[in-house]
Amino acid sequence: MSVIAFKHARLITAVLTVVAGFLFASAASADIAKVNSHLKRAEVNLQSVAVNLEGRTSPPGGSAGKLLANRLEQALNDINPAKELLEKIPAGTEGRDDAVARYTAAANEYNRLRAIMTGSDEPAPAQQSQGTRLNYQQEETLSGARFNLREVEAGANTLTTALEKLREVEDQLTIDYREVDGLLGVIENARRKSGFVKNALDKLPADGAGVPEVKQALVNADAKVTTAADFLKPLNEKLRKLVDPANYPEFETDRKRLSELSVMFGNPMVFQTNRLLAAETVAQSEAAKNECVRIAQKYARLMHQRTDQGRSIEGIGNSFLRKHAEFMAQAETERAALPGAIRDDLNKALEHASNAVAQQKPLWFTGGIPQVMGFAEERVVLLEALDEEAGKQMRAELEETQKQLKTQADSLRELIIRENRMPKDGFQGEDREKAIKTALSAWKVQQEEFDVLAIRIPSENWARETKWTYSNGTWYFVDRSKLQVRLFVADHENPELAIDRPINIWKDHQKGDSMIGTPLYGFEDKLQPSDYLLKSNVK
Repeated sequence: MSVIAFKHARLITAVLTVVAGFLFASAASADIAKVNSHLKRAEVNLQSVAVNLEGRTSPPGGSAGKLLANRLEQALNDINPAKELLEKIPAGTEGRDDAVARYTAAANEYNRLRAIMTGSDEPAPAQQSQGTRLNYQQEETLSGARFNLREVEAGANTLTTALEKLREVEDQLTIDYREVDGLLGVIENARRKSGFVKNALDKLPADGAGVPEVKQALVNADAKVTTAADFLKPLNEKLRKLVDPANYPEFETDRKRLSELSVMFGNPMVFQTNRLLAAETVAQSEAAKNECVRIAQKYARLMHQRTDQGRSIEGIGNSFLRKHAEFMAQAETERAALPGAIRDDLNKALEHASNAVAQQKPLWFTGGIPQVMGFAEERVVLLEALDEEAGKQMRAELEETQKQLKTQADSLRELIIRENRMPKDGFQGEDREKAIKTALSAWKVQQEEFDVLAIRIPSENWARETKWTYSNGTWYFVDRSKLQVRLFVADHENPELAIDRPINIWKDHQKGDSMIGTPLYGFEDKLQPSDYLLKSNVK
């Protein structure tokens, strides 16, 4: 390389070095300018807030307070970017020291104003100790400690306010467990942030400017948090135990019973379709309502706490009470109408009987008349459940009508027996033989020796019923089916006649479908002409 060329190369290197330094200096200067721009906007907003808070220890309320909070937030939005830029600018850069001082002043003013706005215990700069001067990095560490301290203090204040309210609650178990859960979360966050403050303070000289005040403020805030924890943790344990489903082993049984009682009272049409069941339901109406109250009281805490179990019981209970009220309203309507309906049945039966005797039509005594009297009997049973005195009176009228009908039927006794026929044999279920065996065994208790001429089961299917029954202070769940087996046995007094012996078979589904038989009439009971038929008609 020639001397001229070598000198040229050195010149280029020197120029490049100068240019690079110029570029770095220009970038740093630009960043300083940006910092000062951010700080200028921050200072304007801080000044505006300071003027409005002058002489105050707490911020104004309403829209004025919101405006100041917004301006303070805008100031922070400039202070933070300024800090980030300063951290990137090399030490010794022209203007940096002034910018750092300006940033520190703005940050301190922000902290002072925010303390007034939030009611923080952090002392204002004028109250801070005059200790060892902190360098820039230490100031930053202290600023971070103050930032986290504000969260600790905010949490402490939230907890203190909540405790004042909760301590006034006379029955502590009515406090919403979710609220306590949320406050325990505040405690957890405050303690986590308190740890950050402690870690920062450990890096600073104990006598550093502002450090003792931050330490004392943290002690004050931590004390509030600890006080809250001492109150809330045992309360939380009680409430958690209160709402724990495992502590309510009978819940499903109670819920199921209440639900089925609700269904039991949910069909007012039963007063027309099944009066015997309606009478039974009416008889248990008071006990059912008391059971609803008992269950509601048992799970009242869960309902108040709005747990899943509590909401379930509350919903079913309200449904029961509504249906129960509607059912009993219909019962009252029926009570007023029943005496007239019963007398209509009795008069109709007597009219049919008179016509049957006059026209020599015996089948009326085995068809229409028993049907009408069956309606009257069901209505009397229902009235007895609704109104004891009225039921007693109508029972007497029913029995008097039965006597008259018997006298009239006896006048056609021979014709009735002669016309009686075997019922159909409709049931062919797989347990037919077991049902027949049960019927025979039941009748054997009534009559040890008897001659079975024929057996009929008119129904094609078992009739199933599921219900709750109250007896002797206890509720029992019933799940059973009924089937009537009719045994046609030889009359031991008259060799030409057979007697129809109906046996009700009950199959208990809760006891392995075991069966028991109950004769409709006992051996010594006096029979009606409709209970006999000629042996020659037993086919």
